[in-house]
Amino acid sequence: MPEEKFPWESLFRGGGGDGGGFPAFFRGKEGKRPSSGMAERWKNIKPRTKWIVGIAILVLVVIVLSASWLSTFYTDLLWYDEVGYTSVFWKRIVTQIWLFFAFGLLFFAIFYGNIWLALRLTPRYEKPAGALSSVEESLAAFRERAGKWLHRGLIVFSAFVSLIVGWSSAAQWEKALIFFNHAPFGKADPIFGKDIGYYVFEYPFLRYFVGWLITSLIFIIIATAVVHFLYGAINFSAAKGKRFASHVKVHLSVLAGIALLAQAWSFRLDMLGLLYSPRGTVIGASYTDVHAQVPAYWILIAACFVCAGLFILNIRYKGWKLPLAGVAGLVAVAVLAGGLYPLVVQNYVVNPKELTREREYIGYNIEFTQDAWRIQDEGENAVLDKRLFPATFDLTYDDVVANAATIDNIRLWDPRQMKQVFTQRQVLRQLYSFNDVDVDRYTVFDGRYSQMMVAGRELVIGQLREDAKTWQNTRLSYTHGYGMVMAPTNEVSAVGDPSLVIQDIPPQSAAGLGVEIKRPELYYGELAHDYVAVRTGAEEIDYPLENTNKVVDPYYEGSGGIPVSNFLKRLAFSIRNRDITFLFSGYITGESRLMFRRNIKDRALEVAPFLTLDGDPYLVITDDGRQKWILDAYTTTDLYPYSQFLEVEGGRINYIRNSVKVVIDAYDGSLTYYLADPQDPIAATYARIFPDLFTPMQEMPQDIMGHLRYPEDLFSVQMELYKTYHLNDVDAFYQKEDVWEVATETYDVNQVQAVSPYYVILKLPGEEKEEMVLMLPFNPRGKSNMVDWVAARCDFPNYGRLINFTFPPGRLVKGTQQFESLVDQNPEISAQITLWNQAGSRVIRGNTLVIPVEESLLYVEPLYLEATNPAIPQLRQVIVGFGDTIAMKPTLKEALGAIFGAQPQPQPEPQPQPEPGPEPQANLAKLIEQANRAYDEAQEALRSGDWATYGAKMNQLSQLLDQMAALSTQP
Repeated sequence: MPEEKFPWESLFRGGGGDGGGFPAFFRGKEGKRPSSGMAERWKNIKPRTKWIVGIAILVLVVIVLSASWLSTFYTDLLWYDEVGYTSVFWKRIVTQIWLFFAFGLLFFAIFYGNIWLALRLTPRYEKPAGALSSVEESLAAFRERAGKWLHRGLIVFSAFVSLIVGWSSAAQWEKALIFFNHAPFGKADPIFGKDIGYYVFEYPFLRYFVGWLITSLIFIIIATAVVHFLYGAINFSAAKGKRFASHVKVHLSVLAGIALLAQAWSFRLDMLGLLYSPRGTVIGASYTDVHAQVPAYWILIAACFVCAGLFILNIRYKGWKLPLAGVAGLVAVAVLAGGLYPLVVQNYVVNPKELTREREYIGYNIEFTQDAWRIQDEGENAVLDKRLFPATFDLTYDDVVANAATIDNIRLWDPRQMKQVFTQRQVLRQLYSFNDVDVDRYTVFDGRYSQMMVAGRELVIGQLREDAKTWQNTRLSYTHGYGMVMAPTNEVSAVGDPSLVIQDIPPQSAAGLGVEIKRPELYYGELAHDYVAVRTGAEEIDYPLENTNKVVDPYYEGSGGIPVSNFLKRLAFSIRNRDITFLFSGYITGESRLMFRRNIKDRALEVAPFLTLDGDPYLVITDDGRQKWILDAYTTTDLYPYSQFLEVEGGRINYIRNSVKVVIDAYDGSLTYYLADPQDPIAATYARIFPDLFTPMQEMPQDIMGHLRYPEDLFSVQMELYKTYHLNDVDAFYQKEDVWEVATETYDVNQVQAVSPYYVILKLPGEEKEEMVLMLPFNPRGKSNMVDWVAARCDFPNYGRLINFTFPPGRLVKGTQQFESLVDQNPEISAQITLWNQAGSRVIRGNTLVIPVEESLLYVEPLYLEATNPAIPQLRQVIVGFGDTIAMKPTLKEALGAIFGAQPQPQPEPQPQPEPGPEPQANLAKLIEQANRAYDEAQEALRSGDWATYGAKMNQLSQLLDQMAALSTQP
């Protein structure tokens, strides 16, 4: 007999009659559509053919539904291959797969095993029909109707739940990897004696597993009871003592006993979690936790074991009174021992003598917090060097000259003001923008070590005109930013603008600078938009010219991006990006490359999501003229015992290390993770997990290493804690008698704010040469005088070392806000600020910098004048303070000369007395009139763009104000 074929034509062939052309498969005889006709045709098909058709349809449905996931997986694999970290990709995927199967199969084995056992234990006899209650009759009818499908349904349900369990467990890949591969910390907690690595690496996975186990057991107990009920082994309408069949009691009692043992394990982990307790005066296990809560947990653990034993013992007895009494006792113990007893100890034992009781535990908190945040300033592990700073007042002009490198690098431009100037002067085209301005240093002009402010000129596609946002423009033509702007932090042009040493498009370097950009294209950056394609048939715009655009010629020459040389890759990226145009565009050729994940933070975190990135990446120029981004990356945790928590973006942490430096090439997107701190156990653990991820710091090129900075974000959080944790004595710490606060300054006009950490190049006391440091001054809490300043060193070989400069006891040193008060009280400065703040402009007071020179302190504050339209700040004056003396001059050197005297001043010869002149008041009124006229003329020149006249008039105004100040001091 010939093999019967599936009748495709007859199934879908139209017909006449009442069927109206409806496919024949769905019609019966004479054009009608009885369901029996379709069923009859299906019955005539061989089973093998049915299976093939069903599998084909299922595969098609799965492919359609999983197209997005498959395209994402495939394109991610291509991207990891591009950046060279496929081993990281596969390690994560393989770990997720085995976790999926391990937890999914384990749950299925436990869950369905108990369901199967419940079915096997079902009684094989039936009661007479007349002896059944209404509930039993309903259940019997249900079982008869369901038949074998009920059993199959339970299998399917078990598999479905197991699938969900496995899928959710796969997300714990990171916890599982660090559990099995972690490095030790080499330091034990003081209460339980476990290595800190247990808490940081093992504890999270154990917490997850115990929670998973308890939740699974509760779910299994409920599901098992339901099955027993459906099959009549649990009958609530039966007489008391016969409601649970004997085998049901055994089954549920064993499961309940196991769940209670798992709960005992959970209590043990809760006990260890007391090392993060907030109950006492500081974070960590307090007196009450150690002497009341820990014993309470041991009692609860013992109670769980007793209660589990009662469930097992109850198998031999009728009813549930014994185990229920055990559960009630467990609840009572939890309330009394776990809640009431610690409360009594805290209120009646600890609080009356808190310092005496808590002294030991406060000491642990100080020690572990300083270690976790790397702010130890005593002992063999000290990383913060404490030095005495005399803060004398005997600084001379010769000392100033001898420290010329420090003086020449005093920062006169604030990053916020510099960004405004860059935006107004150097954006040049609508599509470009500067995300921020970064402080760096370069050796320029034949060996001068100078601090610079730099900003990358990035492309922001969102600033393109709406009618120009075509697919070709946004994906193929406008692909990259171009170059950077660089200016010294201490130089000013004749009209008050910064002196640009790299500027324009294409980037032009100042003669003799010694720094040149040879690869100016910024395909990867902080503002880079979604994906773009290069080496296409469309014109890629390199940079705009006056009335046209320069096209990239030759095509993009780098290795960045993923080749999209075949249809499969183009299809995958089209599905991933929901962009059908990419698939059918004729501009995409066999040589085209697609760049995505171009935002440098997204790029760095995709490979290493366990790192926390600093908020301020910065762009540097290498010796070969390439531009590279440097990102500081941190390893953090909130599981370091006894360490103080701090809220940061993304949550709270109590441990941090700047263990990784990420370098990304702005042209080709190449990505390198340098292991800066191999002693960090967290970084060492991830190095074990991903052996190909990190590159030793020794392999970092010198032209990149020379630009590394101590991260401002890290320094800020460290100093936030060091304000209190510089106190090593427990009594002083408890009494908070010497707590600091960050010094304040008057910024803008009258905005009082905390001083932000600032980078300066200076010669630290006791050192041989200048270096870049990040520093921050402190005041006593509630006071305005300065008590201390801390510096973080940025240059090798001392990179990462912290220095705490303290002042001699009894020495009163002016704080930054006291310096601001001297400025406000100076009549000359106040008069000029008032005059400048008239309509059409405003005065911006820059950051107040405290600069140590020799054994003394200088205070420097720039003053900017900003016109309202356009808003371009210009540096007009520099205020310098030393001791009780302040001076305001157009330049820093003039202000220093006014305070210290540039040269000895000759004694004036006696002069004949002048004839009596006009009254001082008349002269003052005349000077005010001239000053107003000079100011009006300066504003007119500013509006017309006549910068030379503007500068001359402002200098004239300054001289008039000097004369006004001199008259105001006459009797």
